[in-house]
Amino acid sequence: MSQKKNYEIKTPIQNYAEVKSAILSLSEKNKITRKKEIQKDIYYAVPSGRLKLRIINRKRGTLILYDRKEAKKLRVSNYILSNTKDFENLHLILSKLFPVLVIVEKTREIFLLENIRIHLDKVKNLGEFLEFEVLFDSFEKAKKQMKFLIEYFRLDRKKFIKRSYSDLLLK
Repeated sequence: MSQKKNYEIKTPIQNYAEVKSAILSLSEKNKITRKKEIQKDIYYAVPSGRLKLRIINRKRGTLILYDRKEAKKLRVSNYILSNTKDFENLHLILSKLFPVLVIVEKTREIFLLENIRIHLDKVKNLGEFLEFEVLFDSFEKAKKQMKFLIEYFRLDRKKFIKRSYSDLLLK
């Protein structure tokens, strides 16, 4: 089992096509891998941290246990992933152990650039969002990469969201 860390931000966007164009322009200078997923995140009420089962394209699942301080808009997440093809039975087991808190449904375009994940999300009942996740060993390098992304996309730090989509839906 390996625990991972990422440095992340999330912000609402007004013009999905414009943001996507900026990402693609970035990919002209760098090798970026792209994929699109339909994701259904089932959050369970657990005593500490957060536990969600992500069902991807109705074909596979990833169980994600994570913990992060929600106080800051630029946040570090510690997380553990476990992949499964038997997500239906895993959900049955988990829902018998823990109540389901909320279900988040979204379409996500994922752009991978080295250790950086850029997400363009269309979240049911919430809207459209841009999210950066910088996976890191060196936090100093991650901060520099995040600073570059924030400046490149000309993001307004005041609009960063410190809550997860699940929190926003529960609100």
